[in-house]
Amino acid sequence: MEINLCYKTYPFKISLAACKQFAEQSGTDLQYALLKYIEATADTKGMGAIERMAYLQSIFTFDIASKLLHSLIKQENKNIPLVEIQDAMFKVSWLPTEDDSVLCQPWPLVMIDVATQVNTYFNDNLPKKKD
Repeated sequence: MEINLCYKTYPFKISLAACKQFAEQSGTDLQYALLKYIEATADTKGMGAIERMAYLQSIFTFDIASKLLHSLIKQENKNIPLVEIQDAMFKVSWLPTEDDSVLCQPWPLVMIDVATQVNTYFNDNLPKKKD
């Protein structure tokens, strides 16, 4: 799985360690946080761009969202500092721009993409029931 943020691609993975790190840093459950972004996808259908971005940004603060992304990225690359993720999120801002490349999406849309990737991962990797 990959996070595309500010013209850079970060490999990431969901793990128990990522969940624990995020909970320690934010006091919030990582899976719950991702579920809120999946839920928001349905809630924001039909909204204009500004209204949708405001709704998505209201789910969690910039600080909590950056810690969520960092906890996932850190599982694949322990050398990426939190400040690098925060800087990238700041640069892509909270509203879409004329450059509609997947590499420069506003951070609330990156959160939806990450949540969708994690959901797909879990759906594809559920343990199979033994007969």
